[in-house]
Amino acid sequence: MTTADAVIKYGMTQIGDPYVYGAEGPNAFDCSGLMLYVFEHFGIHLPRTAAQQQKYVTPVSSPRPGDLVFWGAPAHHVALYVGGGKVLSAPHTGAKVRVQDVWGSPTYGRVKGVNTSPTAAAAAGAVMPVALGIDDALTNMAAAGRTMLFAGLGLGLVGLGLWVSLKGDI
Repeated sequence: MTTADAVIKYGMTQIGDPYVYGAEGPNAFDCSGLMLYVFEHFGIHLPRTAAQQQKYVTPVSSPRPGDLVFWGAPAHHVALYVGGGKVLSAPHTGAKVRVQDVWGSPTYGRVKGVNTSPTAAAAAGAVMPVALGIDDALTNMAAAGRTMLFAGLGLGLVGLGLWVSLKGDI
């Protein structure tokens, strides 16, 4: 598991916590406070505000899970990229921490000290079941089960065809 995967997994434990302007956790967050809290858990010290965090990271054009996503220049909002076009975000007053689609035209930044190297599993979207939860993981498993079922049926028909051709009398 990469540092980025661990950061995302830990961040997901905050889903459902309320947005409170200026809050840094552990039970309420604003957008930059959530990033500060999650990364601090791994000994990675981010600056406090979204604009400061934007200056702190290394800009990248293609995000990887574990990167920060910024809206505005200077940034007025920040979220954690979890993969598949989704972010973990403390969006606004009255909302709760949640996973949502990336919107608009954000910029991206890589946090120093976070290993975001794409592994085969991450490149294939393995981060997403963690990010999206058990329902999506079960959906993915059901799709894999259907594929295996059809493959098994196909092999069974091939076997039946071979048996019929060798036996010669049906």
